[in-house]
Amino acid sequence: MLFFISLILTIFLHELGHLIVAKLVKCKVEVFSIGFGKELFSFKYKGTKYRLALFPLGGYNKLKDELNYSKSKYAFTNLRYRDKMFIISAGCATNVIIGLIAYYVGLNLQIYNLYYFGWLSLALGITNFLPIPALDGSYSILIWLEKLLGKKKGYDLMGKICKWGFIILMILNIACIPLLIKLYIQGAL
Repeated sequence: MLFFISLILTIFLHELGHLIVAKLVKCKVEVFSIGFGKELFSFKYKGTKYRLALFPLGGYNKLKDELNYSKSKYAFTNLRYRDKMFIISAGCATNVIIGLIAYYVGLNLQIYNLYYFGWLSLALGITNFLPIPALDGSYSILIWLEKLLGKKKGYDLMGKICKWGFIILMILNIACIPLLIKLYIQGAL
């Protein structure tokens, strides 16, 4: 149970980092979601829909025209390079910073739960920087495609790549559930 609580809290903090920075740079955030699949609960506040979904093994922020060419000044596609990178890095940086603090405090005070949470947060933050479609690091590919192919073609191609990458990641997440349950039963989680 500790693993799932830590994972959900880590995901929440990661997505919160993206949300805060996106709003700071005036990028419209259409959806802030913890979990995927069927919506369990939602509310709308200042133009953003906040939702909790059935499978809380992930989360996302849907930014306005994030993977589509757009002319809107509030769209991700029209932000300055610096602002795009700031949004992309914010979730990972949040996990790394909070992870290091929790890991260090938990280790020094011998609080296993805090140490474990720190380790998980750190791992999520670092691995999310990998350039794998549907992870934050893949946006470095997007920036490259945008420069190589132009905004419209670059974003169109990246949108297709991320949709397939997201499907593959969700299949892998679901495939790992039996392993996580087995580890939990054996007391490893």
